[in-house]
Amino acid sequence: MRLRYRTSAAAAISLVFLFAAIFAASGLDAGSTGAADESTVLRVAAIQFKIEQSDLRSLAAFRSHVESLVIRSMVFEPDLIVFPEYTSVFPALIPYHSLIQASQSAADGLSRINARDPLIDGFRDLFLLNSGLAERIMEEVFGTLARRHGVAIIPGTYFAWSERDGEAALVNRLVVYDRSGQIIYRQDKVFLTPFEDGLLGISPGVLEQAEPFVLRGQRIGITICRDTFFSQWLRVLSGVDLWIDIKANGALYNEEERQRFLRAVPARITEGNIPYGMTVCLTGTLLDLFWEGVSSFVRKDPGEQVRFVEQASSASQEEILFLEIGD
Repeated sequence: MRLRYRTSAAAAISLVFLFAAIFAASGLDAGSTGAADESTVLRVAAIQFKIEQSDLRSLAAFRSHVESLVIRSMVFEPDLIVFPEYTSVFPALIPYHSLIQASQSAADGLSRINARDPLIDGFRDLFLLNSGLAERIMEEVFGTLARRHGVAIIPGTYFAWSERDGEAALVNRLVVYDRSGQIIYRQDKVFLTPFEDGLLGISPGVLEQAEPFVLRGQRIGITICRDTFFSQWLRVLSGVDLWIDIKANGALYNEEERQRFLRAVPARITEGNIPYGMTVCLTGTLLDLFWEGVSSFVRKDPGEQVRFVEQASSASQEEILFLEIGD
């Protein structure tokens, strides 16, 4: 039996307004990361974040620092804000601020923490034990800011607990929050540094589990610091519109390091004929650890050499860079 429905013109108009209201409430407008997003202009803010020991004295202190940078970025009306590698690692150290403050080195700090908590017998134990705390703080700070300001945020990386063959593993993980504050993507660092592998006990991620994500019609790929030097990443990031490298470069940014940076994003987008690349660096010091690097945006036009569109003015200070791509 075929059912026939009749509707008046007034009823039809009411339905149109009803569906329009539902659509608007869903958030799938020009700034959404959903399938209905047809805009092709993407505005990105890169935060060259400077970590300071004072950021660890409390959750409020860390949140205040991050929030001030997000608010400054919003003047540009970005669709995406990117923080560098390790940004969300540091909150795991907040419970130990007084011990760190009294320490002369990272090893000294670990020894003091071990004296207070014998279960923490190394950096791996420290970050495994506090991985849940780091994740909760990341959600409370970055997830909340993403919702409040209606902007997607990459909060750097944090050291996450992961199960591997029935055992606990520690990974260096990035996440992407969409503008509603929901995590839409996760990725673990694959090619680890000796510092991460030997001293921190980090386990590598799986290259094939990575993939681009889409924001405002643009395909975005991300690599985490050392990962960017390996051309194998072109297998999963080929064809992206923007390649982002988030870095925590633990070396003095001299001419040698500057040349090394050229072998990262500029080399990858040249090989892949990718139009835009972006490097976002951590700066600052913590005990005897330090990080330096110059954040930048680069562009590769067909048949042309890579050129720098924007660069930070310092390798050691906090700075915000802005980029707009698309038509």
